[in-house]
Amino acid sequence: MEPVYLSKKEVVRKLKKSPSTVVRWAKSGVIPMPIKLGPNTIVWIEEELNKVLEEKKNKRGFLGHKPKKDK
Repeated sequence: MEPVYLSKKEVVRKLKKSPSTVVRWAKSGVIPMPIKLGPNTIVWIEEELNKVLEEKKNKRGFLGHKPKKDK
């Protein structure tokens, strides 16, 4: 299956974050690094981005800690 590529604008819309936040998150490892297709074109592989987001959704909590259960 052919990978689906997302432009920075599409990633910004998907994450509901600013372009600078998307770039900062990629550089700091929060989301995967993009692929540089040309001098002014970068893209993310949608499947890689979705996988990272799904992993983060499953590890909810502050600083990786699971919320405490009420006794």
